[in-house]
Amino acid sequence: MYDLSLTLHNLTRWLVLGVALVLIFRSVQGLRQGGYVLLDRRLGMAYTGLLDLQLLLGLILFAVSPFIRGLTANASAAMQSSSSRFFLAEHWVVMLVALVLAHVGSSRVKKATDDRQKHRQGLIFYGLSLALVLLGIPWWRPLLP
Repeated sequence: MYDLSLTLHNLTRWLVLGVALVLIFRSVQGLRQGGYVLLDRRLGMAYTGLLDLQLLLGLILFAVSPFIRGLTANASAAMQSSSSRFFLAEHWVVMLVALVLAHVGSSRVKKATDDRQKHRQGLIFYGLSLALVLLGIPWWRPLLP
């Protein structure tokens, strides 16, 4: 269960990043040219949905990971190591804030009445969310399973 969860969590990361980059590109383009289309809405929903999936996979991983189990057994010692502290405390907090920003952005985009305002709200909230996702990824770990 651990290996499958870790692999899925790792692979889904690339989907999240890919959709986020297209979403940000479309938002910038939309600010310049206007026009908010169904594809833009679907990209926002896909990004938010993929982050939700990442949360679920991360929670499963947190529950079944022998690495996390070892860290929580002696949390005070784990907090002394930057890589251990990253997984025990920092990673999930940063990603949770990124998820909240994506959901707020999705809501703000849906409520905006003007196409440029939709793109502006998307760029702000999805952009901040993506920035946090990029900060929260453990880049020193293998990039592919």
